[in-house]
Amino acid sequence: MPHRYNGRDENNIPNTDNEETILISGVTDEYEQEKRELPPLKRINRRAYQQNTHQKQEYNSTRKEKTVYSQSQLPPQFPHSSAPPPPIHHNGNEENYYDYNDQPPENYLEIRNSISPVAPIPTSPSQTQSKTKSRKKAKSIPEIPTEQPKLKNKRHHKSGLKSIIGRLFKIVLVLFLIMFGVYSCTSVSLIKKVNQVPSEGRNHYSSNVGRGHVRSILVIGTDGRNAEERGRSDSMILVSLNSKTNEIIMTSFMRDSYVEIPDNGWDKLNAAYAYGGPDLLMDTIEYNFDVRIDDYVSVDFASFVSVVDAVGGIDIEVSDAEAEQINIILISEVNYLMGDDINSDLLSGGGKLHLNGKQALSYSRIRNVGNNDFERTERQRRVMSLIFAKLKSFKPSMFKNLASDVIPDVSTNMDEFEMYLLSLRVPFAARYKTKQIQIPAEGTYYGADVDVGNVLQVDRNANIDIIDKEVFAKG
Repeated sequence: MPHRYNGRDENNIPNTDNEETILISGVTDEYEQEKRELPPLKRINRRAYQQNTHQKQEYNSTRKEKTVYSQSQLPPQFPHSSAPPPPIHHNGNEENYYDYNDQPPENYLEIRNSISPVAPIPTSPSQTQSKTKSRKKAKSIPEIPTEQPKLKNKRHHKSGLKSIIGRLFKIVLVLFLIMFGVYSCTSVSLIKKVNQVPSEGRNHYSSNVGRGHVRSILVIGTDGRNAEERGRSDSMILVSLNSKTNEIIMTSFMRDSYVEIPDNGWDKLNAAYAYGGPDLLMDTIEYNFDVRIDDYVSVDFASFVSVVDAVGGIDIEVSDAEAEQINIILISEVNYLMGDDINSDLLSGGGKLHLNGKQALSYSRIRNVGNNDFERTERQRRVMSLIFAKLKSFKPSMFKNLASDVIPDVSTNMDEFEMYLLSLRVPFAARYKTKQIQIPAEGTYYGADVDVGNVLQVDRNANIDIIDKEVFAKG
């Protein structure tokens, strides 16, 4: 049985505690034998020891119920640690649980040695092989091919080319807008100088159904000195722009054609202008030849001369007989109309000549050489074609002369907006082919004497078919 402590320790030092103290049971007898293995005895308070032992027992019981570890979850062991190992659970059963209070210290090493280390998670051979292959693949990653920088260079080259094309497109667009603005300003400035004469009302005897691809403007040449003087319609040329065939068709109507003038009976074609001006003349042509006429432009002698001079004159082949007639017309009427000396600008003979405005006007009015009025209209179309050719190569000097001398003498029924839209078509029409016809055509008329004089009896249906085929063709 335990002996009572005499109040002194092994060194015979009296105990100073105020309460009773005892030695732990089962330890003092073997103290000398286990002195080297066990820690030195400690003085504890009986009441505190009993209370602490009771709390540990409650704690351990609770811990056994709540904390169970499997062998694979066992935390690493530290051999030199003084902390007790946690409970071990294997296959759902508790085993090898050690407690200082329930088991003697000498069994601790045996229990701890019996605990197997944490086993690694088993893996199948296929998983091991896949891991080995993945490591080999990771080690044997191929180097970056040398072609990749070339691809990058190609992409960079393509992107650079796109940026260059984009810049060029912007530059071209800006230049186009500038040119378009300059062209529009020039056109508007010329349009404002044109003498506008609104139509008093037209009947339009010809329908434009199915013929919208053709825009027709009747160019009327009068023998008046200025725009205020009506005069006579010396020439009538229908200028048609066909967007289907990309052609400019100039159709000359013979002034002596015997036609029916609406509300005025039968007469020569040029009498329609004398009866009712440009509107009645357009209606008469539509009524007799079934050709749609959209608008007109009237040019007198003075403006015709100015147009030829503005483009720098024309080069044309002239026979000796034609040169003689040019001089006669200059002396008899043209020099007088223009207010010049009667003998000015006479020709010395025929050949390849450069004609000025007055000489070109006299050439267009020749009637006594060749087949009278038929060759006369042919000369007029030839002169107009040469003027168009000169206008295609527009020069700044032309603008000044057209604006000051030509445009103010030109009359039309088009308003400013219509003229502007027409001016936008001019650059495209400059590449059109030019074709010339005359009405009545060869073999579709005969001469006759009637109450108004010598006229041309016209086969109306035959000429309508010719106009429909030549002017309104669709390619």
